[in-house]
Amino acid sequence: PPLPPPPPPPRAAAAEAEEEGGGEGGRRVRGKEKHGLQHEAMLEVLRALPPGSMLGSGFVYVELGAGKGGLSAAIGQAAPGAAFVLLDWAKPVAAHDAVLRERHSTIRYKIDLRHLWLRGVPGLWGGGRQGAEG
Repeated sequence: PPLPPPPPPPRAAAAEAEEEGGGEGGRRVRGKEKHGLQHEAMLEVLRALPPGSMLGSGFVYVELGAGKGGLSAAIGQAAPGAAFVLLDWAKPVAAHDAVLRERHSTIRYKIDLRHLWLRGVPGLWGGGRQGAEG
């Protein structure tokens, strides 16, 4: 007898649930709203950690695959003295960079992550923070 087909990968199953209206809480959640919910959930985890361990001023946050930088913007609201290094292969239109630079030391590198060498990122190692785009 033939073998049954393999189950769909988790990502495909999640996409199907969303198409059927099953998204977050049984309703459709897309784009900006979905990312906002994800960012808030990640911030809740950071806030639950002991004070000063992961969320606060003096930290440099590295956002891999930063896209528009929404996660950094959300963390920036909760950590006023933080610095940010955003890494992605492209800078999308309507990114949060300008707002981040107004309030925080922020630098964006346009790089394919497979070529990333964190030791080579000046804003992370002893040289202090930078505010220019790389």
